[in-house]
Amino acid sequence: MTQDPNTAAMQQYHDRFDNAHYTAIAEFVASNLNADRDDERVIDLLVAVQNAAFELCGHSLHAGAWHTLAVRCGQHFLSSHTVDAIRDFLRLFAPDDVRIDDFEATAKAMLRAYSGLDDLKTATAHANGVHSWQGRMAYELLAAVDYLTHAAILLLAHEDDGYIREKLHKGLNRVTGGLYEGIRHSPQPEQFSFRSIYFPTEKDRF
Repeated sequence: MTQDPNTAAMQQYHDRFDNAHYTAIAEFVASNLNADRDDERVIDLLVAVQNAAFELCGHSLHAGAWHTLAVRCGQHFLSSHTVDAIRDFLRLFAPDDVRIDDFEATAKAMLRAYSGLDDLKTATAHANGVHSWQGRMAYELLAAVDYLTHAAILLLAHEDDGYIREKLHKGLNRVTGGLYEGIRHSPQPEQFSFRSIYFPTEKDRF
């Protein structure tokens, strides 16, 4: 009689589970969130860790759990140290699975992107106070980076394409606004002409 794949996956999970490692992750998450171990946010993240492990063991009901976990790590501003601990825990179940690499890369990319937004907003506000075309151009470009960073975060989180497009559109408009400053006020306006740049369209899909 053939064993049910999900039953085999659960057995693999239990065979490879390391309670000390799991407990350490729980402590790290609670510390990062400044919460107690029984806090709902901590419990939800630990369930997400377990679900990712189930997926790596081959459980059919947890497809995409590694990505859900990565996004939650980023959105909850967990530390890179905590992400490393989760990565190492997941490797107990599938040492060479590239999804674990994608989990780490997604979580850390989101963490670093989020962490830079406050400084970026401050820099944008300061640049807006510079009384020159260079200051106005810098302001537009910094504002563009803010929108593009949000677009990147949304891409990593697999959010709706329409919402991503909205951020990209606003970011590109800011880039255009910055280039206008250079064209209109720089003594070398040709340096800010990018007519050779081609933006792909849906025709380039094929």
